[in-house]
Amino acid sequence: MTKLLMPLIIIITLLIFLLIKISFKRKNLISLIITIFGFILIIISILYTKNNNFPINYLFLNDTYSIFYIIILICNNIITCLISYKWLSTLKYNKDEFYVLIIISTLGSIVLINSNNFISMFLGIELISIPIIGLISYNIKSKYSLEASIKYAILSIIASSFMILGISFIYLDNGSLNFTFLLNHFLIYNKFLINYLTIIGFCLIISSLLFKLSIVPFHFWTSDVYQGAPTIVTLFLTTFNKSSIFIFLVKFLIYFSQINNSKNFLYKILILLSILSIIFGNFMGIKTKNNIKRLLAYSSIAHIGYMLTILIYNQKYTKHIFSLEIMGIYIISYIINNLVILGIISLFTNLNYQEKNTDKLYYYRGLFWYDPIITFILTIMLFSLAGIPLTIGFISKFYLIALSIKSKIWYLTTFIILGSSIGLYYYLRFIIILYLIPSKINKNWYIVKIQNKKYYFFIKNLFLLLTITTIILGIYPELIIKCIKNLI
Repeated sequence: MTKLLMPLIIIITLLIFLLIKISFKRKNLISLIITIFGFILIIISILYTKNNNFPINYLFLNDTYSIFYIIILICNNIITCLISYKWLSTLKYNKDEFYVLIIISTLGSIVLINSNNFISMFLGIELISIPIIGLISYNIKSKYSLEASIKYAILSIIASSFMILGISFIYLDNGSLNFTFLLNHFLIYNKFLINYLTIIGFCLIISSLLFKLSIVPFHFWTSDVYQGAPTIVTLFLTTFNKSSIFIFLVKFLIYFSQINNSKNFLYKILILLSILSIIFGNFMGIKTKNNIKRLLAYSSIAHIGYMLTILIYNQKYTKHIFSLEIMGIYIISYIINNLVILGIISLFTNLNYQEKNTDKLYYYRGLFWYDPIITFILTIMLFSLAGIPLTIGFISKFYLIALSIKSKIWYLTTFIILGSSIGLYYYLRFIIILYLIPSKINKNWYIVKIQNKKYYFFIKNLFLLLTITTIILGIYPELIIKCIKNLI
């Protein structure tokens, strides 16, 4: 049992060690090295314990599905910490606590994705959400960050309250919170046909999870929080937080896909929410004229709407291999694209910390004439988000449309295609701005202001490597498809 808990033991030890280190000596670089080294140890321990499993009546269930995505999320956090280093160096106080909050959220993700019980599920979600509230308001001098933090905290508390209420309903009705026990109980007694209290409990829990994913109509916090939070926190929120919740939601609904024999429970609701999210996200993306972070907030709503197709398919069919393969491709594509785009915005914010408009579209006008490589990276990543061929984004969107066609939900397929076409407009608008003649406002800002050439060179090459990976996987997707087939 100790062997199975090794990743959790290592991450908790890392957290305690970092806290002790901070109490004796504050040094941003040392904290970064300790955090990254700890994350690498966690990945090694996860691979070491991959062939073992917990008993089915325990709080956790360790499987290849969980291992695959936890490793991806930890790699995402390693890159996030590397990007955040320069930004933290510009702050006067509380630099090292940033890594503590990242580690706590990572612990929450491991607990959540491995959870086999509603208690561990709730604990994991709260360990992810509570540090994010602190991260959003990390720059205490920014009134917008404080406002965004208050909004997210209030709505997150309400969502958590719904989740606790739903869990209490399920326990009241069944006397257990273990997923495996409940699944066997439902299959034997088919209680979902008559048991409305349990159904209400599940609805409350799923509503809370959909809030964390900012699905319409639970999306109201998204644009303000994305804009108000520091750029590196927006990056962490859109990649790590949303991916963790979605990965768990897919696993959770696979557990309980046979809620009733007719399989109408949640099926039609998910289709409606998917269509609403696609329409709202894309049309609000068109209306967003200036702020890149707001644009990416609405883009994320649309993309989660597309990804709901996976949940819809899993509700309709019992064989989930195809949908899980598509999910792996889409999650990797979504994380890489948002990581690089927001990472570049954060890079300019870090290097030009006196400039407050680095999240504005006009700030990047004519960037091609100053740095063709960064412009190339941004172009490819925006193409990938839009689903243009020769990128992994195209492969993920293509497979998603194939999944909706296989589900025979033709109107959902139509909305996915139309939504992708509409989304192409605001992605191309961003791309065109990069190649325009620079205006007098931002002329020569790039050459004059960038000071730390070594850091810039390292991060730029890291992003270039991710961009090349995006193109290679777009041209030859079998590399990742075979990997996912072997792991899931």
